[in-house]
Order: sequence, then structure tokens, then C-alpha cells
Amino acid sequence: MLDLTGITNENEFYTHHYLSAILEEDLKKLYKEWVKAEKEDGTRAPYSVLSGSSRKFFILRNQFRNEKDSGKQAMLQREVTRLLLEPLAYTEQPEELVLAEGEMLPILTRINKPDGTPELIVCEVLEDEDETDPLNIELKLFDGKKHHRYTWEELVTRKIFAMPEPPRWVILVSTSQIVLLDRTRWNDKRLLRFDTDEILGRKELSTIKAMCALLHRDSLVSKEGMSLLDTLDENAHKHAYGVSEDLKYSLREAIELIGNEAIYYTQTVRKEKTYEQNDRFAAELSMECLRYMYRLLFLFYIEARPDLGYAPMNSDAYRKGYSLETLRDLEIIPLNIEESRNGFFIHESIQLLFNLINTGT
Repeated sequence: MLDLTGITNENEFYTHHYLSAILEEDLKKLYKEWVKAEKEDGTRAPYSVLSGSSRKFFILRNQFRNEKDSGKQAMLQREVTRLLLEPLAYTEQPEELVLAEGEMLPILTRINKPDGTPELIVCEVLEDEDETDPLNIELKLFDGKKHHRYTWEELVTRKIFAMPEPPRWVILVSTSQIVLLDRTRWNDKRLLRFDTDEILGRKELSTIKAMCALLHRDSLVSKEGMSLLDTLDENAHKHAYGVSEDLKYSLREAIELIGNEAIYYTQTVRKEKTYEQNDRFAAELSMECLRYMYRLLFLFYIEARPDLGYAPMNSDAYRKGYSLETLRDLEIIPLNIEESRNGFFIHESIQLLFNLINTGT
């Protein structure tokens, strides 16, 4: 099973469901190609090289963090960067990229389109003691007259992606993170963040394989046809469309079930007539069924995304005592006695959960 611990899918670069349920299958072909190359010509698979470099990575990273001399720090960082990028097929070719106002941006690697304009650039980000997020770290650029200070996020937004011929991809590399930015997703700040400390510290093979697949030069820039990441994006959209179609019909069925149950309760328990009601009753019933369904969908969503902080799924008290996850497990248990089949436990539990979310108590 694919373990993505250490890989952060910020603002849904891909949908979370695609990454957790579909991505592994879509990467199998690439993994087979790497294994085949290893067997036929002895070319070690990228994930084997990177995994085997973990000890050296932490030695260099610790030396970097303990070093006080800025010149030696820069040399150590370059060794760390080289260790991370070489397995991903990036060749170190430092140069300066001229930005719109004459500022010179140092880049480590540049891959061009056939017309000579940049398709991908790799930039080295020097960490400081107070900030480890590459996007928040500041850089000074010289325009020939004076220096200007930018965070990397500002630089990417206002300078790099605003170039007349901007690159599609930007990779930022520090001693603890690699950040992958796609110009077509950047307006929504969608990105993939790789915590190299976490990934190489755990040495979970499936995570390292996924990291190599998503960052490899050949995955981002294809000599022929679509790149791997564009193929993954297309598959993710197809999957999302398929899920949307399935969800549409499932929602309709669920709303009908809720409405029928409401009518059954009104007739059987409250002993009220329903078929003699006017159109207003039907409209109100439809609206209430929709509201109930959307409340459930909201709860399913926040429980599936504990990182949002709305549903305390890490709490055993909530997860085992209140959550929809527990009720879903309960729902599949056969009800063998009449009292259970005609009871209201699930309904009362959902109402309690609605109230808990709404009031916090």
C-alpha cells in the first residue's frame, strides 16, 4: 500500500482520493521500467539510489546546520542538493536567469523547450535558522543598481511565473524540503511538498518510490507526448468525473431513501396522512431531505480530512463514540430482531453528532 507520509498535497495538487486510492496503480508501469533497466543494464533505480543515500544525507544536513561559516554552509548545501537531485536525473548546470527588471536569479538547472525557452528550472534555497519553508525564505536579487528582497513565494508569483516566456515547472530545493510548483496550478497555490527529513528518515520504500516518480526529470519533461505528471493529471480528472457521476446517482438514491423513511415515520409512528397534503408539504420534504444529505456529506468530508482540524479524528472518544465512521461500521451489522430493525439508534446518533458539530458541546 502506498504510504505518502512526508509528501504534502497542498491545496489539492491532485485530489486526496486520487493520491490515496489511484496513484499507486498509475505508477506501476514506471516502476516496472526502472526494475527492467536495473536488470538489463545495471542502471540502479532512482529510489534505490536515493534510499541508499539517506545516511550520507543526514550527515551532510547536520554538518550544514552546525556550520557557522556561510561559505562552508553553501558548499554543504550544494552537496545535499546534488545528493537529492542526481538520482532524479537532474544535472547541475548553474547559471543566472534574467528576470523582467534586469534582476539576475541564480538557478541550478534549467531544462528548455525545443524553442529554447525554459520548461523547468531548479533553484537552491538556503535555509536560515528561523524558517524552513522554502517559500517563506527570503532572497536578495541585484538589478544592476540596488538589491531587492523577496520571499521565494513572491519571487515565483511576481517574477518567475510572470516572465514573458515562463517555465511550466519550478523545483525549490533546501536541506529539508523539496517543493514542486506547476504554473498552471499556482494561482490556487496548489503544490507538492516533500519533507526529505521525514522521507529519508523513515526510509519507507513506497514513499521514496512515489517521491522519485513525481519529481523525476522524465516525469516532468517528456521528449515525446505527454509527461507522466500530465498523464496523472488527466487520469485524476477522469477519475473525478467518474466519481462525480457515481456520486450524483448515489445522492439521488440516498435522498429518495431519506424522503421515503420520513413519509413512513409520519404515517406509521405519528399516524398522520401524507398523500392528502398539498404541494407545500412535498416542497418542504424535498428541501429537508437535501439539507439532511448535505449535512452528512459535510461530516463525511471533514472526517476524511482530519488535517483541516474540524473533526477530532485523532481522539478515540470522538472516533469511537460519535463519528460517522463508527456508524458506518455499525450499519453493516445484520439486524436480526424487530426492535433493532425498527429502532432509531442511528438517527439519534446522527442528530447528536449534528448538534455536537453545530454547538461544540
